[in-house]
Amino acid sequence: MDSLPLPPLSAEQTDLVARMRELSRTRFAPRAARYDAESSFPHENYRDLQAAGLLPLTVPRAYGGVGADPIAYVHALREMAQGCSATALTFNMHSTITSFIDALGTEAQKQRWFAEVVEHGRLIASITSEPEQSFRDKFVLNTVFRRADGGWRVAGVKQFCSIGDAADYYFVTGVVEGTSSAAEGVISAMIPRTDAGVKIEGIWNATGMRGTISHTIRYDCLVPESDVVGTPGSLLTIDLSGFALGYAAVYLGIGEAAFDYMLEYAKTKTLKPATEPMSHHPLVQRTVAQVGTALRAAQLLVHEAARVRMTGDKAATMLAVNQAKAYAAEVGLDATTRALQMAGGRGILKELPLERWHRDALAGPVMPPSNDRCLETAGKLLCGLRAATLEFQ
Repeated sequence: MDSLPLPPLSAEQTDLVARMRELSRTRFAPRAARYDAESSFPHENYRDLQAAGLLPLTVPRAYGGVGADPIAYVHALREMAQGCSATALTFNMHSTITSFIDALGTEAQKQRWFAEVVEHGRLIASITSEPEQSFRDKFVLNTVFRRADGGWRVAGVKQFCSIGDAADYYFVTGVVEGTSSAAEGVISAMIPRTDAGVKIEGIWNATGMRGTISHTIRYDCLVPESDVVGTPGSLLTIDLSGFALGYAAVYLGIGEAAFDYMLEYAKTKTLKPATEPMSHHPLVQRTVAQVGTALRAAQLLVHEAARVRMTGDKAATMLAVNQAKAYAAEVGLDATTRALQMAGGRGILKELPLERWHRDALAGPVMPPSNDRCLETAGKLLCGLRAATLEFQ
């Protein structure tokens, strides 16, 4: 967002953000309406990311990746979301899983899967959400890992599987058969899309984020031991805040795009009988000030959450990320609403991007962790109580 300055960034961080901004504005933005209308995956955008060397943004440098730190990552993601919301949302899922592999994977697994991303542009989808379950309370996993000859038999059904059939691998999380708690038995595996046991139900037909093609996937696969990531319970010992921090950046970016449009509209649009642009009207000035101030606050919250995450302080990170996600999602939605209202009746026409941004922003407050959950977690932490953003039963 050009209208509000970024917090100070290093030269390296600035360069990464600028590269993503250029790609987003020149390549992603012109295609976004088509992906939304068709509910089709942004394959071209991902090819551009790979060609620009940005697909492995969170893959460590030791394995050929960019190795972006959290601050560079969130601001790059903001820029991506301003061009194409669906690309940014799915990219956050792909990128967060690469960080999980870095934290939990064996050396052989890192070399194998990071090479797949860096050299071949492979995409990794995270599939955790299950029918009849909610991330607002304790999450119950029905996917079961059963011991079998040569590895594990993994069976279950997942919904809201963003990237859908465009993914090359699915990072599937379930529980080991016979364990009594998630802390004891939660475990994950990488399952290739080409596995004969993977069945994709292409039923994604949503109001917003249509290009994420978040299909439902059923699977019953024999997974070799070499494709199991981590040990039972280890997933819950690492920093899982990457998802929420990335979502905060995505929905903030959508709001920023709407604000920039609102600002340009106010500066250039004159409505009769007035002879001056809308920006001269006190009510418009007030609206622009309110939205701009809220977005600036959200931007600083997201930046601070990324900075705190870099310290490794889990409790401080949990508080900062939950506050940032809840606030950024609300502010992003409000910015799209105000921009649409300022445009008047034209705002709901498909020829303008406002209604698309608004529909995409509707997902923000309910995106796991939902804002209700984020505020509950932040409130517990502020009250000195035990808290966890994501709890498995």
